Formats: sequence, C-alpha cells, structure tokens
Amino acid sequence: MQLDIANLPSVTDLLQRLVRDIAAAVDHRDTEIERLKSIIKQLQRMQFGRSSEPIDPDQLALGLEDLDSDIGRVEEAQPKLAPETKAPSSPFRHRRTRQNNFCVY
Repeated sequence: MQLDIANLPSVTDLLQRLVRDIAAAVDHRDTEIERLKSIIKQLQRMQFGRSSEPIDPDQLALGLEDLDSDIGRVEEAQPKLAPETKAPSSPFRHRRTRQNNFCVY
C-alpha cells in the first residue's frame, strides 16, 4: 500500500478511515514483530541455553528461514509512505556563517 502524502483526501470521514486503517496496520505489524521476537528468543535458548541440548544446525537454519519469510511478509504488508517533497527554498534565504565572531552574509 503506497500512500502519497501530497494527495491526501480533504474529506474528514475519508481521513479518519485512512488513519484507522493505518493504525490497524501498525498494530498488526507490532503484534507480528513481537511474535517473531519470541520465536528468536526461543531459538536462542535452544541453541545457547545452559541446559540445552545441542541443536542441529539444519534445524536452526529452517527456523531462521521461516523467520526471514515472515519478516518479508510483514514488510510487504505494511504501508509505505511516499517520500515527502521539499518545498523549493526561497531565493532570498542566505546562509550565515560565523568567522572571527562576525556574521558574514
């Protein structure tokens, strides 16, 4: 979902629905991130815990591949914002620099 900041709707109801949709997407993304973090912690405990059995490297690789695919799916599903365009700078704006305690224009 690509969101163009420069072309937002001006109708209040549409803006409120857009904000609710974005908030729901962020909440879903945060939930998914927490789930993935718990999987990572579980795999780390299995691999590096005090009383853990040695985990087979292939089994660890499979778990990490699942995480990579889950992360990719979450990143694709989250809304992407279009980069903001900068307003053209004023030709009358000057940069001031300080040299020897004097302002130079």
